[in-house]
Amino acid sequence: MNVEENIISLISEQLPRSKKQLNELFQSDAEILKKKNGFMLFSVDDFSKEDHFRATDPFQLGKNLAVATLSDIFASGGVPQYFSHSVALNPAKWDNSYLIELSRGVAEILMETGAAFIGGDLGTSDEWHYTGIAIGHSDKPLMRKKTAPGELIYMTGNCGTGNLEAALQLFDLDSDITTQFELRHKEARLIQEFATTCIDSSDGIVNALRTISSLNNIGFLIDRLNPDPIASAFMAKLKLPEELLFLGECGEYELVFTIKPEDEKTFLSEAESRELNFAKIGTIQEEKKVLLSGSAHYDLSDFNIGGRDFADPKEYIFALTKYLQSHENKIS
Repeated sequence: MNVEENIISLISEQLPRSKKQLNELFQSDAEILKKKNGFMLFSVDDFSKEDHFRATDPFQLGKNLAVATLSDIFASGGVPQYFSHSVALNPAKWDNSYLIELSRGVAEILMETGAAFIGGDLGTSDEWHYTGIAIGHSDKPLMRKKTAPGELIYMTGNCGTGNLEAALQLFDLDSDITTQFELRHKEARLIQEFATTCIDSSDGIVNALRTISSLNNIGFLIDRLNPDPIASAFMAKLKLPEELLFLGECGEYELVFTIKPEDEKTFLSEAESRELNFAKIGTIQEEKKVLLSGSAHYDLSDFNIGGRDFADPKEYIFALTKYLQSHENKIS
């Protein structure tokens, strides 16, 4: 259990829980509550400067904040119905025109999903903070705990968009690259029909899979990195290993899920009929190892490097790079 999980556990142990709640701590992206008809899904996420979202384009930032907030509902097999937020800002930095564009970005995502804004809160702060709240519904909720060895690991989109967004900010590069976190509401409906487990990649791909591994007492082999091509080219330009897109914890808010191998053919056929694309990136293994295979091979079983452990994010990048160098070609 890492520091963040330990803090969450300590707080939760002091608080009463509802008998209607289906999930235990860490078992799902959203909280799942039994209703008379189906299940209510609830999620709250806080975003700030430490998430390394660029804030130069308020419309783009609004879209990314909304997608990031709603991804927990999608990962839990739900459809978002209501959306709320609490915004803390410095009026000298975010003026009226900025707020209008930010709100337009949020609204565009909500209108595409059919979710309604039901109000929120406003405060002031030297640096911006955004807390997104989403409420959804599901007839068949998904959790992170139900996979087994031999199942296949799939994901929506590509790996590394969030880490690219962070790198563009950390290296203070004047770039015209736009990093849009994709709305996966259509994909989520199909995933709900076939997946045994699902999690979003808000903390990066490797952390998402390590969570599933820990909850299910299994390991996994990733044999396809599936990098975002723009992010991959950018990493090459910086002379950093492409695998950092997989290890870094600035996630891309894609959906990572498992399906049974006997369901794969039907799943892919249905995906094609709906014009949806998914990438198979690996398999669930019985052995409790985290393996990454590609142009190089890594045993990541002891991986435990967190960005919050470093005062300087660039030191975090250096630590990840050093870790990869020391673990290359160690698959036995």
